Amino acid sequence: MKRELKVSSDCVNKEDTLKELKLGYLNLADGYFDLAQTNFDLVILADPHNSDAFWGLMLCKLQIQNEDVLLDNAILYKNIIFLKEYQNAMLYADEIQKGIYTKLVSEILKVNAGDEY
Repeated sequence: MKRELKVSSDCVNKEDTLKELKLGYLNLADGYFDLAQTNFDLVILADPHNSDAFWGLMLCKLQIQNEDVLLDNAILYKNIIFLKEYQNAMLYADEIQKGIYTKLVSEILKVNAGDEY
């Protein structure tokens, strides 16, 4: 999924933090989950309310490279709404990010309609 990654306006070192965030998603895409987690952790140190970093941490925790894997395997990921990384991503997301995350999760939940949680 292609989207614009962002850092908060109150982030002290925006340029370096944004580079770290992008590097996290590149490492994630390449399957380097430990490196990606380190990248996202560093982003959160500099920008504690960074929704994209929390979303990336969720993907690291699930050991998946991108959102397409979530949708392709919706049955496996029906409980992502209970992960603290997901909850933090939603808590700090702006309206655009919330829309993206909500759409993804609604697709996952649609596949799993009728299952008990």
